[in-house]
Amino acid sequence: MSEPVKVLEMIACLNYGGSQAMIVNLCRAMDRNKVQCDFIVDHPELMGMQKIVESLGSKIYVMPTFKGTNIKEVKDAWNTFFNEHPEYQILHSHSRSYASIYLPIASKHGLKTIIHSHNTSNGKGITALVKDILQYPLRKRADYFIGCSRQAGEWLFGEKVVNGDRFYVLNNAIDTDRFTFDEKVRNEYRDMFHLKDEKVFIQVGRMSEQKNYLFTLDIFSDYLKEDPSARLFLVGNGELREQIDTKICELNLQNNVTVLEYRDDVNCLLQMADFFLMPSLFEGLSVAAVEAQASGIRCLMSDRCDRNVNITGLCEFLPLQKETWIAKMKEDVSLRPYTKEDIIKAGFDVNATAKWLEDFYRSII
Repeated sequence: MSEPVKVLEMIACLNYGGSQAMIVNLCRAMDRNKVQCDFIVDHPELMGMQKIVESLGSKIYVMPTFKGTNIKEVKDAWNTFFNEHPEYQILHSHSRSYASIYLPIASKHGLKTIIHSHNTSNGKGITALVKDILQYPLRKRADYFIGCSRQAGEWLFGEKVVNGDRFYVLNNAIDTDRFTFDEKVRNEYRDMFHLKDEKVFIQVGRMSEQKNYLFTLDIFSDYLKEDPSARLFLVGNGELREQIDTKICELNLQNNVTVLEYRDDVNCLLQMADFFLMPSLFEGLSVAAVEAQASGIRCLMSDRCDRNVNITGLCEFLPLQKETWIAKMKEDVSLRPYTKEDIIKAGFDVNATAKWLEDFYRSII
């Protein structure tokens, strides 16, 4: 048997998150006799999935964090790494902000390079502008281009690349068996959190400006005037965690809002809930929204999210206006439909997607 293709996944960090979970699930589903994936991170303080990755037999390497003023340090580190590890054949980068610095280094050392777009915006402000400038050269720095959707590809690479023959859409696939609705799991988790007939809302994702958690708290606070027993679960962590905690106290929501850190039982939490909320200011094709649909839950999403995520008909796209969201939240909870076959048919099952990626890796070396 031939040696497996050696792939480096540059993922920035290994905290629980949409793109991280997807890539780890894909690596788990691939035949490790054919493809061996190892990981590079530059935020070693964010490593919630470390044990999962290591259980796959994958190595984790740490690079210096790019700070804008340490380009030489970053370049030297990447050059040294490739000199010491000539076994790698492919670099697949899921981090984009400074990928234009290290992709040419990988190419110089003989690796095939892939850049992957998981989003449709950097947001606003100076930081976003700097990222836009750093990212522009990517369309000329990689051998292959992948997007979670065509929209995500056009945003990062431009229409010319997306219309060419080196761009591919790789669906944000999930383990459908793990997320399929199970009444027993729903009852167990509702008991765990002391829930009876309360209506339960859930938001999952990084606690950043993009995800718009403060808007969620505002609308939920107003919704409670109509339904004072309702509960809201916020699952994640991030730079706005303190602001979120403060706002919960300011709005006196401590008895109705539960904040949970990143965890690996999101599939069960989704089954416990009745509505999935995603009021994002911008969003690529969300892994979390695919997971929510697999559990049969109604998904209320901002109209700034990629509408291609609506693969089951469970997603509703709403303008970011309080009254519109509250009106939807008041609606009755519907029966949970069985959506597994819809998700598989749409190409979002991890096993089929992993086979495609495995074949793709093997075809380009």
